[in-house]
Amino acid sequence: MSISKKVLKLRQSILKANTQINSIKVSGSLETSEEANIKYNRLLIEKAVCKKELESEKCSILRKFFNKFAHNPNKGKKLICDYFKS
Repeated sequence: MSISKKVLKLRQSILKANTQINSIKVSGSLETSEEANIKYNRLLIEKAVCKKELESEKCSILRKFFNKFAHNPNKGKKLICDYFKS
């Protein structure tokens, strides 16, 4: 089973965000530095967006088609990561 380049790129971005988040946590500057806090929050949002895209990439074509036309009560609701997509 081959993994597409987009899936690999998303996994790499998630791993990169994880290492940056952990380095900010370990440094201990999260509570004292506003700049570190902003960077931490930005990384969390970036990681959430990547995870959501990865989840949608892993779905089969048939499932994507079904989800597009199926009744979904949460269809009108937006997630916080939806607001930060560029």
